[in-house]
Amino acid sequence: MRDGSDWEKNYPIERSEEHRLNRRQFAAFCGCSALALGAGVPMRKALLGPPESSESIVVAREGELRRGDYKLFRYPTKDHPCILIRLNDGSMVAYSQSCTHLMCPVHFDPIDEELVCPCHNGFFDPRDGSVISGPPQRGLPSYEVSVVDGEILVGPNSRNTLMADSKSV
Repeated sequence: MRDGSDWEKNYPIERSEEHRLNRRQFAAFCGCSALALGAGVPMRKALLGPPESSESIVVAREGELRRGDYKLFRYPTKDHPCILIRLNDGSMVAYSQSCTHLMCPVHFDPIDEELVCPCHNGFFDPRDGSVISGPPQRGLPSYEVSVVDGEILVGPNSRNTLMADSKSV
């Protein structure tokens, strides 16, 4: 068996230097950190959803939408497409137009009365925004709809699975 002195002669590295970081390791750490941060910025919006807003916006006038009609608008910012729908029963609902699967735009099909994501055949129930079928795992974010003085307002309270109360529209 070898004694400690042979080992120290063969491997003359001080223990304090074992944990030192060389330039190559530091550069690799900085590069990986920058990539992780850079990838996280666009994903933040996708994972966190649309920002909250404290104000309602006017989307349409009361007689503008007939049953089965819809109107596209942007809420709470210009970067967030939404859709306002007057259902066949006369109630109105508003949802984010971005599919919860891969953010493709959803479209309203008035014949089948469902929201369709054409990218991967996702289908949502327009009454509550829930998933009917397809790859999406979550329903569409919804927004409160109300009619005040003949104007259809959307916001500010966002809801995940509730629809606008037909009494307020």
